[in-house]
Amino acid sequence: MTLGIAAAEILATGHGHVNYGVIPSVIYTHPEVAWVGKNEQELKQEGVKYKVGKFPFAANSRAKTNQDTDGLVKFLAEAETDRVLGVHIMGPYAGELIAAASLAMEYGASSEDIARTCHAHPTLSEAFKEGAMAAYSSPIHF
Repeated sequence: MTLGIAAAEILATGHGHVNYGVIPSVIYTHPEVAWVGKNEQELKQEGVKYKVGKFPFAANSRAKTNQDTDGLVKFLAEAETDRVLGVHIMGPYAGELIAAASLAMEYGASSEDIARTCHAHPTLSEAFKEGAMAAYSSPIHF
């Protein structure tokens, strides 16, 4: 869809934009798997210093209530600036949750930016926030 919109913008205005670095990927299995941005292997190959934050769905209230606790949220953030470089989610509704990561990365968010953003309770999106907290400082529910 994004590419189609960019193509229409080019035709209508002469310019369009697609940030290929923040296009999410989703595998619709159970549990779902979704990711956006770089993975650890790519960052190592590029010599980027990074930090990792992980949060398991087993520690998320909504996942426990739904009896769907397999998986985790993993954040990769640049060590010095804390800018989010990649997010990987394996678990319930990963395909829906990854959109928040794409949005954050499009606007250059840090893991601290996400960690300090209020998320409704109890929701699966809290696992996203807690993953960011794990990269920035420490999660409160794990």
